Amino acid sequence: MDSQIHLPTEILVNIVTFVAADDTRNIYRQRSLHACCLLSRQWYSAAISFLYEKPQISSGRSFKRFTDTVCPPVAARKSKYNLGGFVRRLDLSMLVHHSSNSLTARLLGRIKKNLEYFVAPSASFASNSLPALSKCHNLKHLDLFLVGDAIPFAQLKKTLQHLTKLTTLRLPRSTALTVQDTTSIDWPPNLKRLQLSGSFEPSAISSFAWPPNLTNLALRSCRDLSVNALGSLASSPQLSARLKCLTISNTNRNLQPESINAIPAFLPGLSFLSVPGDLVEETFFDILIYMTPPLALEILELGYPYEYNTRLSFSTISVVEALKGGLANLRALGFAEVFCTEQRILEDEEIDDILQKRADKEDPAKSNDELDDINYGVYYL
Repeated sequence: MDSQIHLPTEILVNIVTFVAADDTRNIYRQRSLHACCLLSRQWYSAAISFLYEKPQISSGRSFKRFTDTVCPPVAARKSKYNLGGFVRRLDLSMLVHHSSNSLTARLLGRIKKNLEYFVAPSASFASNSLPALSKCHNLKHLDLFLVGDAIPFAQLKKTLQHLTKLTTLRLPRSTALTVQDTTSIDWPPNLKRLQLSGSFEPSAISSFAWPPNLTNLALRSCRDLSVNALGSLASSPQLSARLKCLTISNTNRNLQPESINAIPAFLPGLSFLSVPGDLVEETFFDILIYMTPPLALEILELGYPYEYNTRLSFSTISVVEALKGGLANLRALGFAEVFCTEQRILEDEEIDDILQKRADKEDPAKSNDELDDINYGVYYL
């Protein structure tokens, strides 16, 4: 019987790297890597870090298996490997009541070394997880949107201030900003993308110290985005100077067309704007027709409706005229699928022709890293 062929570990690592690169279906990736770990001790040492790099946690059962392995009870047998140190990406958004506040805190303590991407669960993330979170020094993306427990904003901000690699933050839906929260606690120095949710006092927002390098802001599930509230936010000199991308979700409350109309005047430097399509009325484009100089806006998205209204309240003629004025720099116009009637698609062809002609005149040297994945023309969300 032939003896087993021995392959250098470097070759095994290359093979496992190829297996790990298959992200078409994460479940198959996990199964394949697990199978690699079962082949031999050499295969195990080559594949184990990839297996735990971004575990798939889609149920309470898989979560229990994962936590029993990564942070087992005191009396349990422990692996000689620090398995938690291999975790770089952890998404717990599928969990509801499958964990506890103490277990989530303990889990974060075990995976803090190399964690780069973390999505918190809705019902088992609370203030007691903050000490471990503050030690996740490699964290780049933190999503706390689903968190239901109220966490004082100042306490959360103090936790994150020394996470120098953090670039993206989604605040909890339970966030409540008051005037007292406009403190001098520093933001993470490289934070560029922020999602604001929950409630806030307009007076707090008017004096709010935004992250100094903020370029992308999303407003989602805010309890009051009335004209006054959104006006207080958009009139911030700090946002006017730096903000490039603004997304206003249809999940916000008290939105009005007048709020949307005011955005170009307050934030003329935006390159990307996404708003609920049914709140964009004829007056929005009427204002833009005569706006000089033109806005910097390159991409305008008319997203899913605020009031389940599937009809748009403006004419194609108004859009075409605005493209000659305040929208002279626009290169793409997006529509939510619910607005895509046969008539709408026919009318969009005229807009698409104008934008495609702009593409022919585009300077090849021009580059916008935030927007380069969008081409010229009309597209559908």
